[in-house]
Order: sequence, then structure tokens, then C-alpha cells
Amino acid sequence: MKRAVHRGQYIAYQTFEGPTSNAATVLLQHGLLSRRKSWEDVGYVDALTANFNVITVDSLGHGDSDKPNDATFYARKQRAGDVVAVLDAESITSVHYIGYSMGGWIGTGMALHHPDRLTSLTIGGWDPVGGLSTVPAIGTFDDLFKRARVSAPSLTAWVTSNVLPGLEACWNALKETDCSEVALSDLDVPVLLWSGLADGCMDALKHLRSQYPQYRLLVVPGDHVAARMIHTKESIEGLLNFLERAEP
Repeated sequence: MKRAVHRGQYIAYQTFEGPTSNAATVLLQHGLLSRRKSWEDVGYVDALTANFNVITVDSLGHGDSDKPNDATFYARKQRAGDVVAVLDAESITSVHYIGYSMGGWIGTGMALHHPDRLTSLTIGGWDPVGGLSTVPAIGTFDDLFKRARVSAPSLTAWVTSNVLPGLEACWNALKETDCSEVALSDLDVPVLLWSGLADGCMDALKHLRSQYPQYRLLVVPGDHVAARMIHTKESIEGLLNFLERAEP
């Protein structure tokens, strides 16, 4: 494990060597309640390191990163700054950024505040324009956490009561979606929208793709969790195909 520092907070991350030290870098950013190790557990890291160097990041409030209770630390600009701190720690100019769910939301922050650090951008499991409003009957953070305890216990096994305030702050920060569409439309790098067929954001991403035909759309089986964690073969194949085309 390595650590970068941003606004006095430690951000934990891991690097994985690809075929050569000069290979392009892919950065993987997980969603709410998940951790960086989840990308390893289901095969993304092994598949990607065949062609790329890979970085996995524990988002603030998660895994081995710091978990402050102060909600101001979780704003989108700050979270994008966490990613940049990791890139700076590794002396990396730009990356293929792949973010899922909350990680996709952080990706919109990269597009808005640090577009020069992107080689390409993949937003998975997240509607960058409508945000949580496109997820039916999502409820409160408590509602989400209770459902996750039952339906995806592996996601919440690490969560203790002392980290819940930070996780709730992460959840509340997701409401910040202003200027996302403008930032994406101004990007001069390839953009991929990635969704499970049964994910609540699917229709919104299809609509966004119809408005911006230069974007690519990757649709795989499954709901929000299964698309990334169970239907990994389809997701990995689609991501690799996009990344190969996105290479400068």
C-alpha cells in the first residue's frame, strides 16, 4: 500500500506494473461502500495489467484512506484533488480514469477541475447529469446501508460505527452535479459510459449517448452491483476494447 496526502488527509492506493514501465496508466476508482481491493478480487487488475500500468485508490472515507467526519472534505472538487494527489505522488501526467458509481461522480469532478490529467474517462453506474435523481426509490443513506447489509454483505463487512459519518457525508456529496454535462461536452478525450442493463441509470446514459454521439456506451448484464462485480467478463472485455481505441 502507498499513501498520498491531500489537504492533510491520507489517500491510500496501490500500483500494479504492466508490461513495461512506459505503458499507459489506468486508474480505478470504486463506488460508495466499496474499496480498492474489489477491483483485484474480481479480475480487473489482472486483465488490465496485460497492457497497462494500474492504480487502485481507496476513496476518502473508505478502506485504508482517512475517514474524517467533516462533510466539507467530501465535496467533489476536493475528491478530484485526491486523485490528482495520487497522480502527483507517482509523477504521472495523465491517466485513463475508470470510475464506477461514486467513482464515476468523482470522474465528473476530474472532467470539471482537472481535464488535463485525463487520457480518457469512463463513467460507470452513474448518471453524470441527473445523479441520484435517476435512481428510483433510493431513499436516505440509512435506507441504502440497510439494503446493502442484506443484499451485498461483502460490501459492508468492513464498515464500523465510527466510519458511518464519513460514509454518509460521501452520500450527501453525491447531490453535487452542477456543470457535469458542460464539463463532459468540453472534454477533448474519449469518453465511455458503462452500465448494467438493469441499473437505474441505464436510460439516462442511453439518452446522454444519443446527445453526444462521440461518446461510447458499454452495456452489460446485471443491476448496479452485478454489472461490475459479477458480469466481469463482459465489463472487462468492453473496457479493454475502449482503452485500446482510446490510446493516443
